[in-house]
Amino acid sequence: MPPVQDDLAELAAAYGVATRYRDASERTVEVDSGIVVDVLAALDVDASSPEAVREALRERRGRTELPPTIVAPTDLALPGPGELTLEDGTVRSVTTLDLADLPVGYHRLRCGGAESTVLVAPDRLPEVPRTWGWMVQLYSLHSAESWGCGDLVDLRDLLGAASAQGAGAVLCNPLHALRLDPTVEPSPYSPSSRRFLHPVSLRVQATPAYRAAPAHVRHAVDRLAPGHDTVDVLAESADDGLIDYDAVWDAKRSALALLRPFAGSVGALPGLPGREAPLVPGGFLVAAEEDTEYASTDEALAGEHRAAVAAMDQALREVATWFALAERHGPEWRSWPEGLRSPDGPGIPAAQAELADRIVFHAWCQYLLDVQLAEAHAATFGMPVGLVADLAVGCAPDGADAWALQSFLAPGVHVGAPPDDFNQLGQDWSLPPWRPDRLAEAGYAPLREMLAAVLHHADGVRIDHVAGLWRLWWIPPGRPATEGTYVAYDARAMLAVLTIEATRAGAIVVGEDLGTVEPEVTEGLAARGMLGCAVLWFQRDDAGRLVPPPQWFASTLGTISTHDLPTAVGFLRDEHVRAREAAGLLTDPDGAREQAERDRAELLALLEAQGVLGEDRSEQAIVGAMHTLLARAASRIVLASFTDVLDEVRQPNLPGTTDAYPNWRIPLPLSTEELLRDPRVQATVQALRGR
Repeated sequence: MPPVQDDLAELAAAYGVATRYRDASERTVEVDSGIVVDVLAALDVDASSPEAVREALRERRGRTELPPTIVAPTDLALPGPGELTLEDGTVRSVTTLDLADLPVGYHRLRCGGAESTVLVAPDRLPEVPRTWGWMVQLYSLHSAESWGCGDLVDLRDLLGAASAQGAGAVLCNPLHALRLDPTVEPSPYSPSSRRFLHPVSLRVQATPAYRAAPAHVRHAVDRLAPGHDTVDVLAESADDGLIDYDAVWDAKRSALALLRPFAGSVGALPGLPGREAPLVPGGFLVAAEEDTEYASTDEALAGEHRAAVAAMDQALREVATWFALAERHGPEWRSWPEGLRSPDGPGIPAAQAELADRIVFHAWCQYLLDVQLAEAHAATFGMPVGLVADLAVGCAPDGADAWALQSFLAPGVHVGAPPDDFNQLGQDWSLPPWRPDRLAEAGYAPLREMLAAVLHHADGVRIDHVAGLWRLWWIPPGRPATEGTYVAYDARAMLAVLTIEATRAGAIVVGEDLGTVEPEVTEGLAARGMLGCAVLWFQRDDAGRLVPPPQWFASTLGTISTHDLPTAVGFLRDEHVRAREAAGLLTDPDGAREQAERDRAELLALLEAQGVLGEDRSEQAIVGAMHTLLARAASRIVLASFTDVLDEVRQPNLPGTTDAYPNWRIPLPLSTEELLRDPRVQATVQALRGR
């Protein structure tokens, strides 16, 4: 394709589509014009010919109305007198956009027949306490009572034990709802819904229904637990030592089928925070069938199910409807019968009536999850920070949010990252991006509601790929990850929403700003009292030398590694090179090995220069020295990972792979009961408590 011409470049700039960018090596890359045309098409802008480009430019230049979302403070002028409705309902007449005295929140401006949302955010968040703690993948936990993977009661127990140790924060992987049928999605970063929780994380025996059930039902449920001597649903899948989510969910789904008649009346179901919808008087009166088929012949019961569905909060009803439809038609909603392909499709009312019992079941699961997460969160009492939730960068294209929020997403487009040193072929995360224009038109309501949901039972949030608040790498349909470009977002508006929601939740914000990130991202986070990330392998000065942790920026969360990078022992053994070579991700394996050898020698030299590593060069001594040095970091928060401390060689995730690596399926080598008693963990606690 020819290079981008001036008119196309102007049109692209008007919609935030980059025609050139700087790569990981600071080289300027010119974007192919065909890529630009494809990305504009995803924004409903026709740039397929010079005539179409000129017409689109004329339309764009002719816009004179106020923008759909305005961020205070602003120097925009009103076209005439207007009316401002504050979030609390107070109405003011306005002639100017003097927004200095407005309360924090979301307000509505009407002027000249148009409406805009006005965002008023605090200048910055309160200072983050200086503390230490742990980061953990929930699924990797396991205990005598959990069924094959970590659950929310394991999280509660870990939080309580960590608090007793003196830890001030625990960062957990995303708890988002993942696909259940026909197989369970393993990646917490490819969620079906970022607004709701993952049913596989439920502890069945900790539910009110289990406690209310008679002894023979509890016995039947107990027999479904892995390790039972007569019915071990997970025995065949345990040989490779990896987590089998399908077997876990099959066991829990069967157990919940037995317990449904004993759910009773719970009074309310969780919608989005602050908007709980009462159930009909009968509560969860449901049929009991062990084969997980719940269609009831009792019309009165079916009527109660339909009434319960109608009473649900809209967001909860939509996500529960999606899960029920996915059970019948599969998760790929774009291939469902035409009338079911959107929440307001003409076939939805009839489907909700027919599947009301299944919709109620999935809503019940969300209620139980909400209760168990609230109990886990309560275990953080007294921690300086507490539980930090993780927010994935997007949702799965075949998931509940992509179905329910499809008008706000760019269909067929995937987000990812351009090539860099760790991922030489680029990354395609197979997640659809927000459309920046549609977010602005909605006053950022989808973003607001999602953040509120994630922070409902959390004291902080880690934003995965936080640079996405500024720009995202869009990969047009049918193209590889190398053939994309950046699309800009209104960072002021995105940050304003994030600051408002964090303030209302009393939460800290951590932005994952690693990789190819513009300086404005890190600077923008710090200016608002938010933390960036500092990783031992990545912190380098302008000359490329490792920066000692005591010299890291204070406005960071400091760690040795991340879930996408080698563990401490994996780094020492070049496991990250071996795994990437085996998965076919390296264009120059020999060069990668040579670089890994240089990196390892540089790290050892840093540990020695900082006085934390003596003559003992065993792996255990080196890993201990890493944590001793981490404890000295200037970062407001430092977190240790159990995979590093317990000498796990495999990293949790190898970006760019699916079946070529056991992503998100590697359990910790010790149970939750054993974990914090391990001498290696206790030694790390002593090192970090020295902060």
